[in-house]
Amino acid sequence: MCCLGVVGMSKQQYQGFATMHMRMPMSSSSLPVQGQCSVDNRRVTLRFPFSGIEFDLPSAPDDQTPADFDFVIRSQKGRDMTVTINRLDDLNAYTGYGREDGEEHAVLTFVFYKPDSPLSRLPTI
Repeated sequence: MCCLGVVGMSKQQYQGFATMHMRMPMSSSSLPVQGQCSVDNRRVTLRFPFSGIEFDLPSAPDDQTPADFDFVIRSQKGRDMTVTINRLDDLNAYTGYGREDGEEHAVLTFVFYKPDSPLSRLPTI
């Protein structure tokens, strides 16, 4: 695939981890399910055992991205989910969480970072 002749232009690649907080049937408890997170340009992919979630960020993360921002996506249940992203400059990483409308606690949490981030030395699960 061609890069339109622009030298030095490449997609930002990020990796990380994610947790989905699944509500247990007939209970107020939730079960955390560990997964993986990756970001390719604007596309966020969260992979969990037996499921996955994908959505686009408003823009590709870089040094020009605001340190903290919110945006809305549609959840798997068809409800609006507010996603909050925070940049951690000292770790060269981002944290995110998603909260469905009407819910007190986040249903998704995730962290993604560049390969040169200190977080890249953490063991993967």
